[in-house]
Parts: sequence; structure tokens; C-alpha cells
Amino acid sequence: MSEDFNLKSRTYWKRMGWGLFLGLISAIGAFIFIMLMNLGQSIFLGNLAHNWTPFSGPWWIVGVMTVAGLLVGILHRFTPARQIDAFGALGKGYLDPKPVPSSLLASFISLIGGFSLGPEVPTGFLAAGLGSWVSRRREMDAETTRTNVLSSISGAYAGLFSSPLTMLLMLLESDHKQSIIYYGTLLIAGFAAVIGFALFYALEGFNFSSLLGILSLPAYDLLLWHLGVSVLLGIIAVPVALIFVILTRIFGRLVEPLNSKPILRSTLGGLLLGLLAVALPITIGLGTTEMSVVTQQAAEIGVILLVIFALAKLVALSGALNFGFIGGPIFHSYLSVPVLGQL
Repeated sequence: MSEDFNLKSRTYWKRMGWGLFLGLISAIGAFIFIMLMNLGQSIFLGNLAHNWTPFSGPWWIVGVMTVAGLLVGILHRFTPARQIDAFGALGKGYLDPKPVPSSLLASFISLIGGFSLGPEVPTGFLAAGLGSWVSRRREMDAETTRTNVLSSISGAYAGLFSSPLTMLLMLLESDHKQSIIYYGTLLIAGFAAVIGFALFYALEGFNFSSLLGILSLPAYDLLLWHLGVSVLLGIIAVPVALIFVILTRIFGRLVEPLNSKPILRSTLGGLLLGLLAVALPITIGLGTTEMSVVTQQAAEIGVILLVIFALAKLVALSGALNFGFIGGPIFHSYLSVPVLGQL
């Protein structure tokens, strides 16, 4: 049996030890980042995202988001900060750690500044960068480095997404050779995912990750016809995703002349998205809070406003990404899902 998947091999158990250690450290890092993000948002944003009434946002949010844009622009101008593809690291098995610190700081400012972004990308590239950095410092071979990176991301994301199984599915979907050797890597990453999930679960007071508002649904009776509706909503969600793609391309073309002037680009983006937040304060933040608002108050809000909120959220996300703010686009689609369910 190959030494890459031999439970009697000392080399394999050494890989296992490094993978579990980095999975634990990455989960701790992800948890600290989430806690600091929550603290910062509570200071700068308060409960603004709970307010769905149009044109009720405070004007001071424009100042907060503009200053945040200025700071992010300065980081883009004088550091290697950029939007890093954390999910791409799963396939490559490596992520250049050099831009990680400045990108993490830019993402933190973006998130506490109220932009419609999520923490899954920064926590992902924090984990991947850590695994890559340790592997390079220890002069580990490519396969061990790949295992370290996958284990690091697994530890961070299993806690964040409240599911070790989700990470295994993600790893199976990533680029890899269809061989028994990969199952040795999967075993290590799977154990790292369990450790990350257990850490988040324990530190959250034996509850699932508080970040995922979708896990805090009200009690309801599941009927057979609900399954058919869920399939229909999944089909309808496809053109909604295409709208996001179109908006992203439109914003990309509009902002392209400013890409050589990152300070101006991000400052202007902060100003414009701040004005959007004044008009529609429900566009502020991650999207998980807004999801509970639109599901619990859908009848009061009405269908027309629900559709407007969903489209505005897509605009806020597309704008934030193209104006240089760093974060993830996953959680922001939450708002669109309950909206479709209310139509």
C-alpha cells in the first residue's frame, strides 16, 4: 500500500498529526475572526439590519461606509490586499500566504463597515494561508502541503457551516485524482472537520454556529406538497443567480476605469452603498438577520417590497465586490431565498 495512505506508516501518521493540528488552529482563528466581526458590527451597525422600512436608514451610516471604503482603498493601494479565492485553494492545495494579512484586514473593515459581504472567504483564505505558510516554513512536500491546506480549510469551515459532512462533499467536488490515495487525505481532512465543528459547537454554548441564521427556523409542520414547492423554488432560483452574474458584469465594466485608482474606487463605492443603506437599511450586513426579518414579517412587507429588497441586496453584493471590498458572496443570497418563498 502507498505510504500516502498506510495506517501502519509513521509518515502517514505524521501527516495526520499536522493536519489535525492545523485544522484546530484554523478553527480557532476562524472563531476569533467571527467574534471580532460580531463585536465590530455591534459597535458600528447596531440593529440597523432589523429595520426594513424604506428610507429609514440613518445618515451617519454613509459616513461609516465611506470611511471604511477609504481605509480599504488605502490597503489596496499600499499592500497586496485582494479578493483571494479560498475555494480555489481546495483544488490547488496551496495558497500564497503573502497577501493574506492585508486581505484579512481589508475584509474585516469591509464586514464591520456594513457591506453586504460574508466571512466565509476571509476565514477560508486565513486557514489556507496558514496551512501553506506552515508547510513552506517546515519545507514539507507537495502532498503534505495539500493535506495541510485541505485540513486547515476543513477545520475552519466545518465550524462555520456547522457540518463536517459539508466539507467532505466540498472536497469530493474539488479537483483531485480518482485514486485510493486521496481517501487518505480525505480521512485526515474529515477528522480536522470534526475537530473544527466540535470547537465551534462547544464555544457557542453547545449550539450550532450563530452565524448561520438559516439553522434558527421557526417550528412548522412539513407537508408533502412543500417538497414540490421546494423543487420549484430551486428552479426559480437559477435565473436569480443569473441576475447576480449580470449585475456583477455591469458593475465590473462601470468600475473598470477606477481600478487603477483603488482609493478613489473604494471610497466612492462606500459613499454610494452608504446611500443605498439609507434608502434600504435592510441591505446592510451579512444577510442572515434580514432573512429572519423577511420571513417573519413577509405579510406586512408585501410582495413588491420583498422583490425590491432581494434585487437591492444583489446590487449591494455586486457593488461591494466590484468596488474592492473583500468578503464572501455566499450568505447574501439568503435574502433572496425567503423572498422567493413568500411569493
